[in-house]
Amino acid sequence: MKILKSLQKLGLNINEQSVYFALLQLEKATANQIAYKSKIKRPTTYDILYRLRDEGFVAETVENGKRYFVADNPKKILDRLDEQKSSFKGDLPYLLSIYNTNDKKPRVSYFEGEEGIKRLAEDTLDSLKQGDEILAYVTKETLDFMPRYAKDYVKRRKAKGIKIRGLYNSSIEVAKHLKRDTSELRESRVIDEKMFPLENEINIYANKIIMITYKPEPFGILIESNEAAKTQRTIFELAWRGAK
Repeated sequence: MKILKSLQKLGLNINEQSVYFALLQLEKATANQIAYKSKIKRPTTYDILYRLRDEGFVAETVENGKRYFVADNPKKILDRLDEQKSSFKGDLPYLLSIYNTNDKKPRVSYFEGEEGIKRLAEDTLDSLKQGDEILAYVTKETLDFMPRYAKDYVKRRKAKGIKIRGLYNSSIEVAKHLKRDTSELRESRVIDEKMFPLENEINIYANKIIMITYKPEPFGILIESNEAAKTQRTIFELAWRGAK
């Protein structure tokens, strides 16, 4: 059976998807019929059906003393998610008021793996607007990491009009990368690798600092602090003026 990422993101595992798909095809069925169609044991099917019922994917009905299950229309699931999103938006100002109650205290968040690094990259796009700038220390590993995602990220950064200034250690790969500076809204300078080796990536933007290491496993830290971001901007400008 094809695994649908959209259903995975809604929390459905492979067995739950099998039961839901079987019920979509059967329209209305008993647990025995669903178990046979989905090739999942009857007791397990019952457990799954009740979970799907509680989560709004399945409805339950009794006819002539017999229990039947019906798959909810997929569009209704989307409508329900839209309602939940709308409700959350209504609560968002209150939640943000709590989140921002202590701007003086730095916030530190940790992110692991490729998905974690993607979330950090997406935060730069979410936090900035047209004309804003990212200051970056860029390693060789940065250029090799998730090339397909990186290409899409640059495309979306350009579309938003977010610029970047980057400091790099010299290499053939970096030289090729810098040739695209103008087309990718980027300004770059190179620093001596022997004197100033870059071992991890750093991005400074808005009131935030991202620090990423790629080896042995991708790992990132996000620091939210006006004072720390201002200090890191000052240090970056000193390095920028001294670079080629």
